[in-house]
Amino acid sequence: MERARRGRLRGALGSHDRPASALGFRLILAVFGALVLLLGTGAAMLWTDETWLVVLLGAGFVAACVNVYWVSRRLHYERPGH
Repeated sequence: MERARRGRLRGALGSHDRPASALGFRLILAVFGALVLLLGTGAAMLWTDETWLVVLLGAGFVAACVNVYWVSRRLHYERPGH
């Protein structure tokens, strides 16, 4: 009779015991979102006189950069050998 495993999963990343997460894909999406917001902020600064739009897109860019940092830290802790 096989006993149920308790605690943390101990298998290699990507194995049946420890499947790979989607953090790599989330990092790609986070970087893409940050670049889009940066380009949008730059375009709003150049082509409009709407200060609120520049502030809003700039705040979104800062939040996207925080998201990139957070996802990269989680990916680093998930895959410490890389």
